[in-house]
Amino acid sequence: MPSYELRRDLPVFEIYSGPNGARLEIHPWFFADGHQYLGITRILPPHTGKGPAHTHTGITQHCFLLDGDRARCRRSLRSATLTTDDTLMIPPGVAHIDPYNDTDHPIVVRTLYSPGPVWMLSFGRTHGQALRDGNTNSQQELRFLHLLSMLGAPGSVTYAAAIPRVVQRRILLPLATRLARRHGYAPAAGLRAHIFE
Repeated sequence: MPSYELRRDLPVFEIYSGPNGARLEIHPWFFADGHQYLGITRILPPHTGKGPAHTHTGITQHCFLLDGDRARCRRSLRSATLTTDDTLMIPPGVAHIDPYNDTDHPIVVRTLYSPGPVWMLSFGRTHGQALRDGNTNSQQELRFLHLLSMLGAPGSVTYAAAIPRVVQRRILLPLATRLARRHGYAPAAGLRAHIFE
């Protein structure tokens, strides 16, 4: 697929702004070259955006640096630099760390998921609201318990990279979800639970 189709201006469903110029835009479902996508574009302030290694089941992820010097990322065991000329494609099930900003200047990163499940929309909204409310960690990412509660939410397609999925599904995520709720963490309001089933 021509990368221009995925780099172009996209309709914006919701916009969230946070401290230090951080911003998260959610792009609603759209089709390009016969594929369905859901997208998130982020402005990452200097030295932010690094999250833990993870995998997505059944989802192909495409990442682009739209503006800035570079982004760092990891695919499988290989670290890489993403420039505005590059496209990072992550097949389903491949462990990775999303592009993050290791520079002294803001960067703009777009991530597209194909197909884009409803859970990804819920995750984007939850992340955006946490960013807006100042409830993220120093990397402008969800706090650990909040992240685990999202991974344990119905319809989740994302798992931690280093822990067997069966252990996550049966033990870790149910326990983390209960702990997160006790601390007030939950998915963003507005999406009904039955749409994940």
